[in-house]
This record gives sequence, C-alpha cells and structure tokens, in this order.
Amino acid sequence: MKSIIILVFLFIASAGFSQTTKKVLFIGNSYTYYNNLPDLVSSLAATDGNTLILDSHTPGGSSLSQHASNPTVLNKITSKDWDFVVLQDQSQKPSFPYQQVQSDVYPFAEILVDSIYSNYECSLPLFYATWGRQNGDAQWDSINTFEKMNTRLFNAYAYMSSQAEGMLSPIGIGFAHIKQDANAVVNFNDLYTSDGSHPSLSGSYLAACIFNNVIYDVISIGNTYVPAGINTAEATYIQGVADHVVYDVDSIQLDFTPDLSNNTFTTAINARQVTFTPTLTDGIFELWDFGDGQTATQENVMHTYATDGTYEVTLYSSARCQSDSLKQNLDISTLDLKTEEMNSFNVYPNPSADGKITMDLIGEETYSVFTILGKEVYQGKEKQLTLTKGVYIVRHKNQSRKIIVL
Repeated sequence: MKSIIILVFLFIASAGFSQTTKKVLFIGNSYTYYNNLPDLVSSLAATDGNTLILDSHTPGGSSLSQHASNPTVLNKITSKDWDFVVLQDQSQKPSFPYQQVQSDVYPFAEILVDSIYSNYECSLPLFYATWGRQNGDAQWDSINTFEKMNTRLFNAYAYMSSQAEGMLSPIGIGFAHIKQDANAVVNFNDLYTSDGSHPSLSGSYLAACIFNNVIYDVISIGNTYVPAGINTAEATYIQGVADHVVYDVDSIQLDFTPDLSNNTFTTAINARQVTFTPTLTDGIFELWDFGDGQTATQENVMHTYATDGTYEVTLYSSARCQSDSLKQNLDISTLDLKTEEMNSFNVYPNPSADGKITMDLIGEETYSVFTILGKEVYQGKEKQLTLTKGVYIVRHKNQSRKIIVL
C-alpha cells in the first residue's frame, strides 16, 4: 500500500476510470456512531467515485464480549458476503492489564473472527484501533496519560489483527501524530468532545479518512468531501495526516493477510531429472507446472524432462482467497558437457555399501549434497563423507551425480 504516495499524480489522473464497490459491516459502539462515522466513510468513497454498501451495530458502551454472543450481531455478519467487518471494542478494555485483556478481550475477538470467516472466507476482519483518552485513564498508572493508553490500545488491536490474519485501521496513531505536530492546523484537544473521550467531528473525519484509505487503497489528499463544521484548511491537514499514517509510517503494519510473494523453490538437476523443493513462508502449495505440458500436485517432487531445452517452471501457492505464482527458467542440457568437466567431478564408490563416499574434484571447490526430495544435507569441501542409507544428489557447479547408499 505504501507505494501509492509515489503515484499521487497518476492516481488523481486516473481516479475517474476506476470505481470500486465494497461491502462493510461496522460492529462497535459510540466511538463508531458519533458523527455517524460509517456515513462519513461512505461520503468520502462516493466523492472518489466508489460505492460503500454498509450496515452497522453500534450501541453505546458495547464490547466485543457482548457482540460475540449477540444474535443481532451474528445475524448481521451472516446477512452478506462482506468485504470487511470492522471490529471495535469498548474504548478502555483493550488497554487494561494484560491478563485481563487476555481473558476479557482476545477470546471474544476470536469468536467474532471465526463467525466472519465461517460466513464468507474472503471477508477481512478490520480492527478499529481507537485512541487513548485526552488525559489517559486515571484508574491505572500504566494508562494514566494519552500516550500510555494509546500505546496499549494500539498494541492490543495490532495483536488481534495479526491473530485474525486481517487488517488494522490505526486511528489512534493519527491522534498521536497531531498531538506531536508542532505545526498542527487542528489542535489535538479539538479531536475530542468535552468529555475527553469521544471524537469531535474532526476526530471522526480523521478516522473516516483513514478507513477510506485502508478499505479502498486510495489517498485522502484531494478528496473534496468536507463535512459542514470543518474548513478547507483543516480538512486538507486531516487528509494529509491520514495519508501519512497509512502510507508513510513504516513501523505500522496494516495488512496481516498471508503474503505469498516470498514463497520460493529450489531445484536439483541430474541430467534431465530434476528435484523440485518449495519453500513456503505463507499459504499452502497448490501445483507445479513444469513447462513441458506436465503438472504435479505433489509438493516435493522429481520430474524427468524428455528432451533438452529451456523450460519455464511455475510454482502455484494459495491462501484464503489469494493465489500467487512464481516462475523460473530451467535449462536442461545433456549434450554440451565437456570431457574435462565430466572427468573433474566424480563420486565413488557408487553405490556405497557402508555410507562412505569419496569426492574426486579438481581443486578445493565447494559442492552440495541433497536428499532425493531436495533437502540439502551438506555443503562444503570435504573429500570424504559418511551418509545414511538412501538416494542422494551431489551437485558441483552445473553438474549433478546421483549416488546410492545401501
């Protein structure tokens, strides 16, 4: 998401050509219904040419523990295939002592997340990371300032987002940015109503801009929707804060969904016989396409090519409502090995009756030994090795040898 700031001009020029509809359910309390936050998000979206189909359940003072057993909430979750379900706890509870949060908050977030995914596996739980009170919460020293309370709230919501493999809307970070900004156009205290807890219109507008950015992957700067009661300079400043929080603050992770882009694979080549081994950091293995018209659904697999050539091999992996492919060119050649190269690399005895093998290499060169499934068991320069019973592939430069230990 962070790359979007670099493309501000491109986005503004093309915004009219890309319209998106999102279905969002807001589950929370007065922090959500004050100033009608969902409608503010809807108005921002509409100004960008997007559509928000929304519903909400936000009785004052409600907590996740109450929502998790409320038939009205559970029925709303199952009423549509939501793109996002926003989850917001009572304003103080996630900042309470850790043991209390572990028993009174996290289990109920998990229940709601399970309900969301059970209804529609492509829904994303979107946790509404609220802000610390203007002067903190005096009942505990650990949260008796805005900064302390805000940090505890953020950490709790970030943890819930991570456990849910969902997303985070970091509104409290926006409040903190304005508090720390010596040149703020909007005063930090003006983000609150007189109770020092609930959001003023400015506070809700900041929350709406951040939500709009997260839900639609857009920027706020340039959006012409400004609610009555906020002037243009204030709106522009708040929009800039929202963009900064969502796209510029590298220490904040917003997206906890599985990242398939880091999945890789290795190959061990022995003439035309190749062992393929995937390394999956996220998601699950789906399919190999060997580039010769053949495929395989076995994760660790050996494939034999009929002819020499260059083949485009593709690894497919997937996670909840996501898929990804990694392509790699593979050169198969058994015709161009020079005699001196062949003679420079030998392994004996083969087969080995006692597991002891000798490597005959020219010079002090590194080689690797892999199991038949592609797991590397040795890399180095030792001339002699002792291996357990099995079939192995020894690789040196671009050459491979298959050895058998009886």
